[in-house]
Amino acid sequence: MTPHSPGTDQIDTLLQIGFVAAAIVVVAINVALLYAVRRNRAKRGDTPGPAAGDRRGQFRVGAVLTAFAAVIFILSVVYTGKARETPTSGSAGLAAAKSAPLKIKATGQQWLWRYDYPNGSFSYYKLVVPVDTAVELELLSTDVVHTWNVPDLSGKRDAVPGKTNKVVFLADEEGEYTGQSATLSGQAYGAMRTAVEVVSPQAYEEFLKQQRADINSAQDRVVGLIKNGEVP
Repeated sequence: MTPHSPGTDQIDTLLQIGFVAAAIVVVAINVALLYAVRRNRAKRGDTPGPAAGDRRGQFRVGAVLTAFAAVIFILSVVYTGKARETPTSGSAGLAAAKSAPLKIKATGQQWLWRYDYPNGSFSYYKLVVPVDTAVELELLSTDVVHTWNVPDLSGKRDAVPGKTNKVVFLADEEGEYTGQSATLSGQAYGAMRTAVEVVSPQAYEEFLKQQRADINSAQDRVVGLIKNGEVP
């Protein structure tokens, strides 16, 4: 995971904290077991007997574990709260999205994503967005639950039939970021992938104009074929 959006920095930090915490617990348990074996090891010929407990030691261990868990909990709350904050478009972002995030509709279906842009154009599979711009995706589904999952830009979000979910991100660098399905949505869910192409604001506006022109041209050709009787 390579964070390229404000929220993913916190998610990546939480993953690292979780890994370190798990490593500490594993090491501590194994050290405690080795210490217990060494301390209670009987000499040859001794008669086995019950091990004596140390109440003060137990309380000390309990206090340490409680403090450790509290620290992890507090860090999780802090970083999760920061990850949920809505980013603000930067100076290099799209001028029209300075006051509010750029809204784009993302519709999941078996097994493809469709993206509808503000000017009425659309694209399949690949989402094009401007750099340094807060983008709000409205997630919908036409059939079953799908998960929009591009780890470098955002946490996972579900597209649920009959419900609209939202995911907000801000890409800090131009480039292409890929994602893949994270929810079993049918036999071909493994092939349901997506890509987010981050471009300059000027390139984004040019893309929208060209996409709209191409769609209008294709529609005009179909209408012409129908009028000429070439399409039943």
